[in-house]
Amino acid sequence: MTFSVSVVVITYARPQFVRTCLEHLGRLESPPHEIIVVDASPDDRTKILVAEEFPHVRVLRNDLGPGTMPESRQIGFADATGDIVAFIDDDAYVDPDWLDELRKPYADPAVVGVGGRASNGIKGEETKGLGEIGRLLPDGRLTGNFGANPGRVIEVDHLLGANMSFRRSALQAIGGIRGNYPGTCLCEESDISLRLKRAGGTLVFQPAALVRHVAAPYTSGGKRFDRRYLYYARRNHIVLLARVYGWGHPLVRRYVWSTIRAQSDYVWEMLVRFGPRMADGSRRPFVRRITSPVILTRAVAELAGLVAGFPAGWIARRRDRAMGVG
Repeated sequence: MTFSVSVVVITYARPQFVRTCLEHLGRLESPPHEIIVVDASPDDRTKILVAEEFPHVRVLRNDLGPGTMPESRQIGFADATGDIVAFIDDDAYVDPDWLDELRKPYADPAVVGVGGRASNGIKGEETKGLGEIGRLLPDGRLTGNFGANPGRVIEVDHLLGANMSFRRSALQAIGGIRGNYPGTCLCEESDISLRLKRAGGTLVFQPAALVRHVAAPYTSGGKRFDRRYLYYARRNHIVLLARVYGWGHPLVRRYVWSTIRAQSDYVWEMLVRFGPRMADGSRRPFVRRITSPVILTRAVAELAGLVAGFPAGWIARRRDRAMGVG
């Protein structure tokens, strides 16, 4: 059986990336059923570009603006008509056989989601974390390692938002895609995956379904892995665990303790930076030594996010119940 695939590209103020992304989609060996671009930009540059250069592509509007990637995905999903809905970011450029490889695992009716590999051009990423691709760990943390290549299809717990797909019927059955993962939008794709797993579905990682991920940060404020990122990473993770598993689940308290223990790494780094000698034996600049406590502000950001996750999770769970979304 051949499954029809709707491809949804989400974007914010990056028309140049959208152009390259759509050019690669146009070179697929098997074309998709449809391509939908969901644009949250503050201007019409992307809309105009797509209309002029890719008239077969449908453009939908997300008026909520930056920091609303899951809302953009839901807008695209609600409009899609394919058997499978595949999501890629505007900076993820597909290989010609991407769609064919993405389809293959769906021959198993138990498979409700298939994710592909994202090559970031980082040396050694093909072998890094081969044993922990897309896993939910016992302490509540999530592993990535989506640049690794195990050489075969493997079962996983969650998928990478830049290269993931789902059976439309399975996603409809759980109420679609939930929003309320603000800031850097971390954990929003994991929310979809973990809910589908809880509903009894199987998710797999297909390394042959490859995208080249430029991974340039969005211009919606802040830099990747800065203190803002750390804050929302912890905040959204607590929200994720609470929404999917409930406050009483052991994963919630284990994640809290693992986060608190992890802050000792910043203390150790501060002490190392305060030392009089560099790793090569040279003398460390005095200004570098006296400013070493600044590293502890990263711990403050993480712990603040952890605390903020509790009221945010409570509000999100209340909204979910009111909307009947599981």
